[in-house]
Amino acid sequence: MRNGGNLKNSVNMDNSELFSCILNNRQCQKEGIMYDDLTAYYRLNGISAMDFCCPHFSSCSQNFPSTFTKAKESFVSSKYVTHELPRIVFISLDSGSADTDPALKTLESIRRWEEEGENVLGLHRNKHWYRTHEFAFTLLRNFKDELRLEEAKHYFAHINSAKCCENKPGREQASQLLFDNCRGFIPGEIEILDPDIIVTQGKWGKLAINRVFPQLESPEYIPESLSEVKIIALNDHPVIWIETFHPRYSGFHTTNRSHYSQYEIIVREFMTRTTSNHFFPIIDRLVTSSRNKEVIGKKSEYKKESLMTSRFDQKVTGYKELIEYPNFPSSEYPTKADCEGFTFISMVQLCNIAEKNNQKRKTACDAFGGDNGDIPVQSDRQAWKWNQPGHKRKKFVLISAAEKYFREVEIDWK
Repeated sequence: MRNGGNLKNSVNMDNSELFSCILNNRQCQKEGIMYDDLTAYYRLNGISAMDFCCPHFSSCSQNFPSTFTKAKESFVSSKYVTHELPRIVFISLDSGSADTDPALKTLESIRRWEEEGENVLGLHRNKHWYRTHEFAFTLLRNFKDELRLEEAKHYFAHINSAKCCENKPGREQASQLLFDNCRGFIPGEIEILDPDIIVTQGKWGKLAINRVFPQLESPEYIPESLSEVKIIALNDHPVIWIETFHPRYSGFHTTNRSHYSQYEIIVREFMTRTTSNHFFPIIDRLVTSSRNKEVIGKKSEYKKESLMTSRFDQKVTGYKELIEYPNFPSSEYPTKADCEGFTFISMVQLCNIAEKNNQKRKTACDAFGGDNGDIPVQSDRQAWKWNQPGHKRKKFVLISAAEKYFREVEIDWK
């Protein structure tokens, strides 16, 4: 709710219903308006699939005239528009290959294929498009009970940094000229999409928005070690920006994918704990886009109005499923120093620490859902489970939640 809202009838709503209710006064909330605005924006700038007249066409197409295809519009899912869950926009590179028929490259055609025709579970696991769905699912599953990976496609948007395609052999990346010429189109498109979360995938996605929007001071729950996570100002509200490698590169798997659980926690904190009383001071006023001069001249800080009732105030049961087996301290009795740089400790380690400090193992285990996950706990104390073979330790807890628990039971954990 960035423009206010009526919550009088929200008492009996679940989080998903409340989230939609709170956001229903936003200008883009009416279904169809966002698509209309994007279509008008594409036509105004000459990058519409059906009415293409881009001023850069001759220069961009000169090196690959026989294979060059004109602009492909973005993928914007139906429930992204209606804002049923936090809005995630992925900004990627170029399409690699594209149809010659412009009718297949419109917003509606792309949306229909991606939501109704794409078999997400049939995609190659280590390719860009599967990893994009996987990342969207990871960030959104806290906001919709029993969300499945193959359902994430209904809730995110994806845009390319280069709108046209050279269709090089092997889906080789487009020439720099295309990215340079398209860069000016991206900020306006992002403003219409009005996301809560932006994920840039690779160098050209980053350059498309870098220093275009003012950077804000990061809250305390974003560790300094995660320099790829920033807060920026967009449409007078804060937005999380996660800067990643493109999934085709090894850096995505060694750096970004290993941080999935931390990104998930940060997004949950941002969307559920940030209230209208939380301000984000501007720390970088130097932007390269004139579109922000008026905003910066008027404002010195930004606030994000309350979007959802806190999931931390509600009790949950069961386990959260880990996508990858986590790294965790090697010691059977890890100290706080041992835990630096890690997100999880195992349930066994939690109980070891408790027992060492004269607490019953069962008491500690029950505080995090019990042996079977059937004891209701606050969601930050919900245990995470590894369901695949090959590892001895199966259950894990967040170090931040363990530290809070130890304080509550007066364990001096150092």
